[in-house]
Amino acid sequence: LLKHPLCRLGLDAEQLEAGRRTLELACFRGPYVGSGLEDIDAALEGARAQSRHPEVLRRLAFSDWRAARTLVRHLQRTSAPLMEAMGASEPLPLSTLAAAHYKVAQAMAETADGDGGGALRQGDAGEWAVELFANLLNHGMPAPELAGADYPDFYRTLVAEKRLRPRARHPRLSICAPYEARLQQADFVILGSLNEGTWPKAADPGPWLSRPMRAALGLPAPEERIGASAHDFAAQLCAPRVMLTRAAKIDGAPTVPSRWLLRLQALVKGMCLPLEPEEPWLAWARARDALPVRQRLRAPEPRPSVAVRPRKLSVTTIETWIANPYAIFAKHILKLEPLDPLGARPGAALRGLVVHAALRSLTQRYPRALPPNLAQELAAIAREVLAEYTSNPRVAALWAPRLARFADWFAQTEGARRAGIRQVVAETEGQLVLAAPAGPFILSARADRIDVGERGLVITDYKTSQTLDHLKSSAKAGRAPQLALEAAIAATGGFAGVPAAPVTMLRYISTAGGEPPGHEVILDGNAAHLAREAQKGLARLIAKFDDQATPYRAMRRARFRYDYDAYAHLARVAEWCAGDEEED
Repeated sequence: LLKHPLCRLGLDAEQLEAGRRTLELACFRGPYVGSGLEDIDAALEGARAQSRHPEVLRRLAFSDWRAARTLVRHLQRTSAPLMEAMGASEPLPLSTLAAAHYKVAQAMAETADGDGGGALRQGDAGEWAVELFANLLNHGMPAPELAGADYPDFYRTLVAEKRLRPRARHPRLSICAPYEARLQQADFVILGSLNEGTWPKAADPGPWLSRPMRAALGLPAPEERIGASAHDFAAQLCAPRVMLTRAAKIDGAPTVPSRWLLRLQALVKGMCLPLEPEEPWLAWARARDALPVRQRLRAPEPRPSVAVRPRKLSVTTIETWIANPYAIFAKHILKLEPLDPLGARPGAALRGLVVHAALRSLTQRYPRALPPNLAQELAAIAREVLAEYTSNPRVAALWAPRLARFADWFAQTEGARRAGIRQVVAETEGQLVLAAPAGPFILSARADRIDVGERGLVITDYKTSQTLDHLKSSAKAGRAPQLALEAAIAATGGFAGVPAAPVTMLRYISTAGGEPPGHEVILDGNAAHLAREAQKGLARLIAKFDDQATPYRAMRRARFRYDYDAYAHLARVAEWCAGDEEED
């Protein structure tokens, strides 16, 4: 609505554009869980603190945020009459609903000059809309009263069948309906859609009156419309030059030529006259669709200067670096930050944030000893965290029950995990400085949970996935070194609030809330050995990319899935990776 060219809301163009851009980036890029226009204010105010794209929002000036707030206020004020009518408890006269609709449309189309929304009444569409609302606003017109919720469907029914053809912009070109074309004279006429059922339309008497009933009421026979269409067709054939066209297929299904076209073809064939056009249309089309032999493109291999290559990465980014180095080049060297889809549904990423927030809150309240009513306490925290999201029906119907099932499972099993544990630290920051050929390299991490026990440390990573076996195998093969690298940081005392100690266990905990509601997977092998091997592998990776000759190569589809990669279009994967699906 806000991006419609007629929507001005009484604001000047610069202020309107700044407000729309800020609202889109701050509120509507990604899942929006608000309800109604009132929640936009809260989403806008919390955007700076909770935004998923802080780099993008930091580029916005104070005037942009002010323009967004002004835009929301204008939108709320202009839509108030229609919102009030739609929310009425009793059915209202059609004229009352239409008057509120028309008033709101005028207010939204009004420019900063106060023209009263004159743009709505311009052109063919504006003239037709004025005529429509003049009839709807006629208090003497017999019409039933409608509930506010029924008015949108009623209005759509009125306008659904109306087709307004755009006027041709060229002074010598006109696109006309058959009857309208009879009133004009043209040197060259193109008759299109010469398919049976389109021109002429089928002689359908309709679902309400049979042919005898129509005749008894004095109504014309449906075939009269075919006669009128034939008259239009014959009149246009008298032009100096005529081209007859039709669609051979519609939605992949073959079509039947119009009866007039078939009879005309039979007539000219008997008279031994040519009917095919002299212009080489088919040859042009074949030439356009012909694919020349092209050389197979290679995957992009950018080799930026070592000076601009990243010297600090997180443990989660290391996995991306191993799987697809081009994504590191795009994000950390080109500084390209992908935006979330517009109006996306709440997905797994947001659900993971909600679960992490609930578990973090529980750990911060009870870092040493668990409360006696752990299940009730965790359920209350979950309801508290979900409070701002449950206005979304998807969250209320699916997430809340899943989180409740996981809370029950977690409460039953957490006591065993806390055995021998002195303290639990949640979501703590840490880093490790590694020596490298091009200078120090900083490895950063944010651990979901670290248990400080009598024998050492236990590092846990919460996952929203239902199955964790693939993570276990990937971690063992070195493709998912997140937990092992966190263990390397913890062993040196790199995490805030966690003493340096040997790591005794690495584990994943599923928070899916399905069947089963949750489960944990412990990585096989000695945790200290896994940490040392992961640190050695990272050191080799850093040294490799500290060499100017090493490219940030995009991986082939046979080795890397681009389903969730935000930079596949930038790497032009489809151009150089054609045929890899068969190889897979």
